[in-house]
Amino acid sequence: MKIINPLYDQAFKYLMDNEQIAKKVMSIILEQDVISIQSKPVETKLLDKRRDIPLSRFDYKAIILTPDGKQKNVLIEVQKSKNPDPIVRFRRYLGKNYIRQETYIDEHGHEITAPLPIITVYILGYKLAEYDTPGLLINNQVIDAVTKNVINYKNEFIELLTHPSYILQVERLKPVRKSKLEKFLSMFDQHCKTDDDFILDINDDDIVEFDDIANHLNRATQDEEMIRKLEYEEDIEQGYDKLEKDLESSKLIIEENKKELEEKEKTIEEKENELKEKEKTIKESKIKLARKMKKYGEPNDEIIKETGLSIIDIDAL
Repeated sequence: MKIINPLYDQAFKYLMDNEQIAKKVMSIILEQDVISIQSKPVETKLLDKRRDIPLSRFDYKAIILTPDGKQKNVLIEVQKSKNPDPIVRFRRYLGKNYIRQETYIDEHGHEITAPLPIITVYILGYKLAEYDTPGLLINNQVIDAVTKNVINYKNEFIELLTHPSYILQVERLKPVRKSKLEKFLSMFDQHCKTDDDFILDINDDDIVEFDDIANHLNRATQDEEMIRKLEYEEDIEQGYDKLEKDLESSKLIIEENKKELEEKEKTIEEKENELKEKEKTIKESKIKLARKMKKYGEPNDEIIKETGLSIIDIDAL
């Protein structure tokens, strides 16, 4: 089945604009029931100073069902990257959410404006060298610093100042996919790219239980406006990738020229030092000659001519 590549911003936005599918997607990733999720996520465009183009971050207000059966309002932040990016960008986005307040209805039906607990999801199109798995969960624990025992309780202070993170590495998918998460990530498998990188040709057998999600992404392949958006996104990426390679090549050339210049400057400095040493040696020889000639009489034109010293210099010897 052919689907649009959800690692592209426009494709991911299209995927998550459908509330029922967005709930299912997040339920799979978080392994918790998502009761409700904002049907049209806030898409924050922030400028990547390295590339000078807008980059997307997707934020979702959601209500999830916790393992103890309670409903919990959370802010889910999703960041995606097809290529390795500076960690600073991810931290900058996260920092904005930590100071952000949301309006929501609490369990008693009261409208509240306050910070929400944050869950971060990072979908990576590249590999973290140390982790040979398509899915990582980093979940904060409360540990008694004295006894080292885990405390299975978190209050608001802990919830709002720490957060769980899910890291998905689509390049780490194995040929045999057994878990629900692995099968779901088959729809992100970049090895299934067609001639157009923004279209994937995936194996139907891998996504049987996600046919609603796959069909949704498949329908978009017939949407001319969506294809134009994806082509435009790809053109921008390829254009900036080429620019970055050219800049990198230019940096290497500049670095080589710099090293060559430094070598030349070093050679010139060495020659200048040699010249100074020679001048010093010549001067010392002149002084010795002048002393020797002075020993045999008063300074005369011959001494001055031979040594190049003035009468004052010779008198000072």
